[in-house]
Amino acid sequence: MQNNNEGTKSLIFNTALRLFAKNGYENVSVREIADAVGIKSASIYNHYETKEQILDTCYSFYLKNRNSLRLNREQYDPILRNGTKEEVLNIFNYPWEDSVKEQMFFALLIYFSRIYTDAKAREMYENEITESMKYQKEVFDFGIKIGRFHEFNVTGVSLIILSTRLFAAHFVTITPEQEIELRKAEEDAMDELVRLVPFKY
Repeated sequence: MQNNNEGTKSLIFNTALRLFAKNGYENVSVREIADAVGIKSASIYNHYETKEQILDTCYSFYLKNRNSLRLNREQYDPILRNGTKEEVLNIFNYPWEDSVKEQMFFALLIYFSRIYTDAKAREMYENEITESMKYQKEVFDFGIKIGRFHEFNVTGVSLIILSTRLFAAHFVTITPEQEIELRKAEEDAMDELVRLVPFKY
């Protein structure tokens, strides 16, 4: 159970996350965060030294939850061997837990809106691309090894999957209210990938 101090810090974080995503980080002041929370501006500094520290916490929150959803070999092995084609390709999707779904959505908006102006966000982006490519290659290579796929250009297909997901993420940052259109775009991309990846069965 959270004590009052932890509860206030959590409320500050969630409020700042929403305001940064809605209005842009540069356009939100500490005072606006405090007003939305219902506390004095000075009280923010009891929990965060600067507004930049709140932003860093947003980034850390995104990375922690994003990386925790990636499956390990033990988890994806039975899916590769016995899952449907859609289930196999969903190994590369990282569905957010309901408990953090809204926060992750806001954090994604903030992160992607800053990759061209914030060195830390850009570094996160570059690392995410590298790690995603490595993960996809690992899964596909293992799938070929166990006979789920025919031999194919793993790097090329991995790039297509990654670019599709990055497009979807950018789409969210442009029109966050259009979640239905986003889901439809992801479903269409999945249909195309099912045709593209050379499954043996």
